[in-house]
Amino acid sequence: MDEQRVQDRVSETTEKVGTMASDAAKQAGASMQGTLEQGKAMIQDAQTSAATLARQASETGRQAMAQAGELVQGAAREASSQATQAATSLYQQGSRAGDFISQYAAEQPVTALLVAGAIGYGLAYLIHRR
Repeated sequence: MDEQRVQDRVSETTEKVGTMASDAAKQAGASMQGTLEQGKAMIQDAQTSAATLARQASETGRQAMAQAGELVQGAAREASSQATQAATSLYQQGSRAGDFISQYAAEQPVTALLVAGAIGYGLAYLIHRR
């Protein structure tokens, strides 16, 4: 009979160990499930943050390009304005020089004729020399 009692005890102990192992496995599974859910949530948050940062970077890039375009257009307008002013100034100076030469030639025709002849001779000499 002692043998029967030992077998009963072994059976009870085996059942208890099996129940405890099953409970431990269930608890571990539940714990792992919670951890997995937290990990999924963290990954989704990271993906959302990365997408938001990418959109912000793209928008910042577009704004920088727009500002650069505006700066280039402004610089081109300024350069055009300065070129127009320089051309106008050169035209006015040339006009004044022409007026001065005309006035000088009218006041001193002989000297103007000699200067024009000397310039003509010098040009002819340079052309003929080639």
